[in-house]
Amino acid sequence: MASILLQFPPPPRRSYVTVFEQDGLMREGPESLPISSPLNYPEINIQSEPENRATAHCENAEMAFLSYGQGPWKQAFKIWSEKGLLHMLATVLPLPTALSSVCKRTLQKLADLKELLYPNSSLSTTELLSKYTHVSNWTKSPVQALAWHPCIPKVAVALRDSSVRVFSLNNSLSPLLKHRLQRQVIDLAWQPLSSSVLAVACQSCVLIWHVEPTSLASRPSSSCVQILQFSGHNPVTSLVWTPSGDRLISASPLHASIIVWDVPKEQGIPLRSNTRGGVPLLACSPDGAKLFTGAMSPLFRIWETHRWTWEVWSGLSGCCKVACWSPDGSVLFFAMEEDSTLYAIKFREDFRGKKDAQSTAGTSVPLADLSQVSISCDSGPDIVTGGEIRSLAWDETGERLAVMFEPDAMGNNHVVAVFKVAVHPVLELLPSGFVKGRSGESVHHIAFAPNFRNGALLSVVWSSGRISYVPMHFIPAPRILHNYL
Repeated sequence: MASILLQFPPPPRRSYVTVFEQDGLMREGPESLPISSPLNYPEINIQSEPENRATAHCENAEMAFLSYGQGPWKQAFKIWSEKGLLHMLATVLPLPTALSSVCKRTLQKLADLKELLYPNSSLSTTELLSKYTHVSNWTKSPVQALAWHPCIPKVAVALRDSSVRVFSLNNSLSPLLKHRLQRQVIDLAWQPLSSSVLAVACQSCVLIWHVEPTSLASRPSSSCVQILQFSGHNPVTSLVWTPSGDRLISASPLHASIIVWDVPKEQGIPLRSNTRGGVPLLACSPDGAKLFTGAMSPLFRIWETHRWTWEVWSGLSGCCKVACWSPDGSVLFFAMEEDSTLYAIKFREDFRGKKDAQSTAGTSVPLADLSQVSISCDSGPDIVTGGEIRSLAWDETGERLAVMFEPDAMGNNHVVAVFKVAVHPVLELLPSGFVKGRSGESVHHIAFAPNFRNGALLSVVWSSGRISYVPMHFIPAPRILHNYL
C-alpha cells in the first residue's frame, strides 16, 4: 500500500507559510506577512519568556556534583534510591572474585525479568517523559504541554522551566503558575464546567490550581494549589477529566493502576487492570462513557465508566502510542510505536452511550498508510514527512484530523498533515493539505482550539517558540443538512 501522503497537494513554497484553509484547499502566504490572532481568541506569546532551564532535561543533576567523601553505605543508598536495588548490588557491594561472574549473571537475569514484568523500568524519568509525551523533541521544546479550555477562549501553556502561563481573551494579565513540586510537566487538563480549575501532571504528583478569572494576581500563591499524591503513582504522564468534571483520572507508566480522584476530598481510588507495567496513556470519550488506557505492552483497554469493566484489545504489532476519539464517541483512532499506519475502531451505534455496554465494536481496521515520503517543492530542498505518528488532534466538528509525526533522521519535523474526515455513513479519510511554518521551524505540538464558528482552528507550537493559528473555513455537515431541510 502506497503512502496516502503522496496524494496530498504540495506544501507551501520556500519562504511561505500555511495561512488558512478555504474552499477545501490550504492557502499560503509570505512568512514575513504579519498574521494576527483570530477574532475571539487570545494572542499567545511565549517567545519573550526567559530560558530558565535550557538543558535541565538533557543532563542529569548528579553530573554537577562529586561523590568525594561519601562512605560506601551513603553511596549504596544513593544508587539504590536513584537506580534501584539491582544496580546497587552490581556496582557497590564488594563480591569475592570466584562469585563475581556468577552474581553478575544472576543480577542480569533478575534485571531482564524486571524489564519483562515492568517494561521501560530501566529508563530515567526524563527518558520516560520524552517517550510518552505528545510533544515532539520534548527535551528541547519551548513548550512542555498545552491545553485549551473546552468552553471558553483560554489556554494553559507549560514552559521549559516547568512554569505554566494562562492566556485569556481580552486579558493582558497572563498568570504565572509556579510551585516547588511542579517539575517536568507533561500534561495539562482544564476541569469542564469550571473556568478556574487546572490539573497539572508533574514528576511526583498532580497539582490542582484554582485561578479565578477575575483575580488580579500575576503570580498566584501556593494557597491556590491542591496536591494529589498516591504511593508509586509517578511520574504522571496523562490526565483526563470526566465530562461532568466531578472526577479526574491520572496514569503513570510506572504504576499498574489508573487513579480516579475525588479532587475536593483529595482521595484517589486505584483501578487495576491486571496488566504488567504501567499505563502511560489515557483518552476519554467526549460523552464520558468510555475510557481508553494504553499499556507498556502490545495491548490496550477500553473501559466503560459506569461499572468500570473493561475489554482488552491485544495482538498489536507494538505498544499503542497515541489515541483520540471522535466528537460523538463512535470512532477511536490510534497508532502504535514503530508503525506508520493509522488504525480505527468504529463502535456500534446501539451501544454508544449505554451505561452497561460491554461488547462495543468489531475488529480494528487499518485506515491509512502514513509511511515516510519525500515531497518535492517548487523551490528549495525536498521535505521529508510521515512515518511513526507522534500526535493526533481531532477537531470538535469531527471533520478535520491533524497528524504530527516523529522527527526525521535530521531531527526536523517541518509539516503537519491535515485530513478531511467523514464518520457517517461510512468512515472516510481524505487528504486536505500540509501545514508548514517559517524557514527552519519544526512542529512541536498541535491542538484544535474549541468553539470556532467557521469550521476548525488549529494551534501549532513551533521550535522557534512561536504559537500560530491556522483557521480552516468550512461549513460542518450537520449545519448544511439543517439548512437544506
